[in-house]
Amino acid sequence: MKNLKRFKLEKFNRIKSKKLFQAVYKNGHSVVDTLSVLYILPSETTTVKIGLAVGKKVGNAVVRNHVKRLMREVFRAKKNDIKKNVNIVWVARKRLVTADIKIYERVFLRLAKRAGLL
Repeated sequence: MKNLKRFKLEKFNRIKSKKLFQAVYKNGHSVVDTLSVLYILPSETTTVKIGLAVGKKVGNAVVRNHVKRLMREVFRAKKNDIKKNVNIVWVARKRLVTADIKIYERVFLRLAKRAGLL
């Protein structure tokens, strides 16, 4: 059971404050895809932080939470491959709702590679 703890998405890996979300949106650069957008901002911390954004146009609360769970799972699995000291905001678009987890992973890796995070 102790080995599973290293696969957990810790609180220090999450962007939770509105102020930090806005800073990443305003000062970071973006990488765009038809299914989602990544906003990237270098930071002074030694960890990777991610914020997930799923707008109301994507669907109702059940759909939005499902999309966020899948996004969180992909990031959790790939966070060790990403460069450190960066803040990321991953924004889902409506077309991502019908995708399965493999497409989420493919989209995230494609955007991260284009952003120079891998």
